[in-house]
Amino acid sequence: MDPAALEDELTCAVCLQVYQDPVILPCQHSFCLKCIERVWAHTAGPGRFECPQCRRKFNPRPSLERNLTLCNIVEKYNHSQPPAGHVVCDYCYSNPNPAVKTCLKCEISLCSLHLKPHLRNKAFSGHTLTEPVSDLTGRQCPDHKDPLIFYCKDDEECVCVSCAKIGKHKSHTLLSLDEAQVAIKEELQIEIEKLWEVQQNCSSKQRGLEKSEAEIKTRINELKGKLSKSFSEWRRKLEEDEESTLKLIDEEGLQALKQIRSCSEALNKRMEQITFIDGESQTLVQREPLSFIQSD
Repeated sequence: MDPAALEDELTCAVCLQVYQDPVILPCQHSFCLKCIERVWAHTAGPGRFECPQCRRKFNPRPSLERNLTLCNIVEKYNHSQPPAGHVVCDYCYSNPNPAVKTCLKCEISLCSLHLKPHLRNKAFSGHTLTEPVSDLTGRQCPDHKDPLIFYCKDDEECVCVSCAKIGKHKSHTLLSLDEAQVAIKEELQIEIEKLWEVQQNCSSKQRGLEKSEAEIKTRINELKGKLSKSFSEWRRKLEEDEESTLKLIDEEGLQALKQIRSCSEALNKRMEQITFIDGESQTLVQREPLSFIQSD
């Protein structure tokens, strides 16, 4: 069977992709398991389980049985396909094989078997073989559709034979692609060396900045250490001054309190004497005149 027709037979009617884990409904139509479950999750209701292809309704919901025959066919089909991104031989139809070379002259890709005539037959001796190319349009002249085999140094673009002979690049400096590759590599190498010098310069400046950063951090730490030490000494001195000042205040206060207590005691004694004299005076005053006068 033609590969395109086979792929159509293996395409899910919901996602339009090759079946993934196909299941079969009672109506014999198959779908990807996730596709039919997603459809029924959005549309299902009482009596609304139906086939997305023939619209046959099912009540209750039918069981989803794997279509083993279809699973085997899909598995074989997937194994027969070349890996994604690989270029296949243009001469292999029923079972495509990976291409090993692309002929820029014939504009075809060839597997190792179909490449042999290009390697043995002198008729193909002038054909340019390259690594497999999936899209040759980028290697063709947009004006003449011929292969790009020259490099125009003046316009810095690849050109074909027609461009070089009769086209706008006729009087320009032309190089073969190999010569152009060598020249461009040399220019690129010069630019790389310039960039390397710039990189070296930047690296040197970066090392200088890192050194300056380290020196500044060291100075900051040293300054913080000195300030911490100075503040510690100042705090210690202030604490000592505070302690001595408080002690002096206590001593002066005690001396003042001592003097106050001494004065207070003297006053108390004097007041006691006055009280005693007053009492004696009151007693004398109470005597008759002769006794009062004689007691003086």
